[in-house]
Amino acid sequence: MFSINQDAVKIVKEKILPYVEQLNCQKMVLKNGATVVDMGLDAPGGWLAGKLFIDATIAGLGHVDYGRFQYGSIDLPSIDVYIDQPQIACLSSQFSSWPMTPKDIPGYIRPFGCGPARAIAQNDFAVKVWDYVDAHHETVFGLQADVLPDEEFVDEVAATCKISPENIYLLAVRTGSLAGSINVCSRTIETSIWRLHVKGFDIKKVISGMGTCPIAPPVKDEFRAMVRVNVAVLYGGIVRYVVDCADSEIEAVIDKLPTNSAKRYGYSFAKMLEEGERDIFKTDKDIHGVAIFEIMNYATGSVFKAGEIREEFLKEIFY
Repeated sequence: MFSINQDAVKIVKEKILPYVEQLNCQKMVLKNGATVVDMGLDAPGGWLAGKLFIDATIAGLGHVDYGRFQYGSIDLPSIDVYIDQPQIACLSSQFSSWPMTPKDIPGYIRPFGCGPARAIAQNDFAVKVWDYVDAHHETVFGLQADVLPDEEFVDEVAATCKISPENIYLLAVRTGSLAGSINVCSRTIETSIWRLHVKGFDIKKVISGMGTCPIAPPVKDEFRAMVRVNVAVLYGGIVRYVVDCADSEIEAVIDKLPTNSAKRYGYSFAKMLEEGERDIFKTDKDIHGVAIFEIMNYATGSVFKAGEIREEFLKEIFY
């Protein structure tokens, strides 16, 4: 079996580290030897940095590109992902579910850990859904936070993965940065493959996935940024899957998949985030999804679609 960490490290070494200056990024080597690349936290980052952050955290298992989201009066750039083996690319790698302890600080936004290091550590709920386990002497860890990681944090990652700190490559972004917004808005396949699973569809029958989402305008305030990126995915995200199964298996779940099937559909995401103490994992889990699901069945040629874009929700939060 191929190693997603080997492939992700190659992306970092060949496409990111030699070009940190051109990417508006900053490279740091910590005292324990770990390499940290600021791709949009204190460093500006940008369009190229955002795309490469995604490439590394899906371990090259897809194509990432920019497009255009036009709906009603909204005209924004989009982030489009085309992913083969989305179970490994997303559940085993991209999913932001590495356990990170929230701090008891007023206004604190809980950080997120993601990337192929998860496939080695096997220490969170999402990675265990799929049976892929990686083993490699080097790893890539993606961090979405408002503070750069220190040696103590990297040592914890190293100990969990049983890897020397000098073999860890950590990519960091702030949610509200351009690269950070691009990163979260790219997670259409990530969140929807999880939703397929929890709603009862056998994800072993998924062949590939494609997702598109408007890129939320960047903002320095991390709370506003968290609201913007999540609303973008919930009410503007679209996914298209190719599966191989009986039509009845799709018919059983299709109406349960889009955001508009959730009980709290349309409820203020800002209020939900505050109710969850600014911890995304404490918000209503049933709301997490995308606006529109389209499923194409290779076995029969049938195409199923459900959901809707909500222009007014996007306009309210973007403009």
